[in-house]
Amino acid sequence: MFSASSTSKSNSKLKKLTTRALCSAVLLATPLLAAQPAAAEGPKTPQEAAVCRGLLTTFFGGAAGFTQQNVGAVCAIQTDADTSD
Repeated sequence: MFSASSTSKSNSKLKKLTTRALCSAVLLATPLLAAQPAAAEGPKTPQEAAVCRGLLTTFFGGAAGFTQQNVGAVCAIQTDADTSD
């Protein structure tokens, strides 16, 4: 039926696929984790605003009704006066 070498090749391919899937998940999660402080109360720094714009443009850039103007409004840098309780 199956030889030891074909089973070994299948295991090797499975390990490569698993490794690639894990690396892809980490690469996809990294920008989302970086954006967490900005997501809480809006971006506070130009860097957070850039991450916000990048994420929204990537995920919703082609969506109907979600224009660059909308992205700019959502990702506007919040000052302390904007977030007072």
